[in-house]
Amino acid sequence: MPRAKRITFQDHYHLIVAKSSSDSQLFYDDIDFEAYLETLRQIVRDKFCVLYAFCLQKKEIRLAIKPYHLSLARIMQRLHCSHTLRINKRYLRKGNLFQGRFKSIIFSIEDLLNVVRSIHLWPIRTGVSRRVESYYYSSQNTYSLGTPWSDLINTREVLSSLSDNLPISQKTFVRFVESAALEKDDYGIQERIPGVSETGIELLKRHTKNENNLQIKKRLTLPHIAKRVGLLLNVNPTLLLTASRRQDLVMARRLLATAAVMNGRKSITEVASYLNRDKAQISRLVSQGMDLVSANEPFKTLLDSLKGKQVSLSLSKTHTDCAPN
Repeated sequence: MPRAKRITFQDHYHLIVAKSSSDSQLFYDDIDFEAYLETLRQIVRDKFCVLYAFCLQKKEIRLAIKPYHLSLARIMQRLHCSHTLRINKRYLRKGNLFQGRFKSIIFSIEDLLNVVRSIHLWPIRTGVSRRVESYYYSSQNTYSLGTPWSDLINTREVLSSLSDNLPISQKTFVRFVESAALEKDDYGIQERIPGVSETGIELLKRHTKNENNLQIKKRLTLPHIAKRVGLLLNVNPTLLLTASRRQDLVMARRLLATAAVMNGRKSITEVASYLNRDKAQISRLVSQGMDLVSANEPFKTLLDSLKGKQVSLSLSKTHTDCAPN
């Protein structure tokens, strides 16, 4: 039986729940927890998402996240594939670490406060900790004290909804969390249909209404991206579709593929079809491009330039500096 299509929107809030397979743990010691958070920190630094709350336990993970510039599926793939490879290598194991697909529920900003509270109360409700602030691998103390994980968690939206005064909002948040310690673990939201909360229904309606326009926009974008890449890197866009492996053309294809997936919301299949290449090649180009976004300033400048309406031809001189070593 085919799996139901996951409902996700970029630039909207999602609750993520991921569990380990029955014969494994996700984390065995502090090194494992810290490594997972470091990968998540890099994703946040690359501005692929905004993270509002997390709680990590040995057999389960919960996150409140808003995808940005990258689809939720690709964010979680990058995060959990990296973690699985690390755990398998460290403990000499094989196979899947996670139990099937992760669960995702889209919700509105009105539910953000409740979702964050539920994530932080999870160790209390599972009996792992007696006090919410005592459990280290959660973002509770980031909200109440400002540390740790201050570079990882966006607390502003939640705390500003409670008070404009930071100390007051922090104390109010602590009382708000503690007030629901004895309530059932319902994620802090009501799920009306699979993958969508009650207050997220309106988001789904708007998405459905505009779906055809979005699909048309996607179909028209790839040639435009190719033309802009050609202007930036001073190459003929038609040469991108050839079999030539000249360094400047490979760099141009890498930039085009990364921009199309990250900014244009294109699929790997669409880009592969346009460039007359297989999906594995395009996946490799996008992966290289994503790494360059955080490690190579000229490449990031080129990628950012594709978002604007004007293209600076002087940037074409920098493209040879962007190739990976």
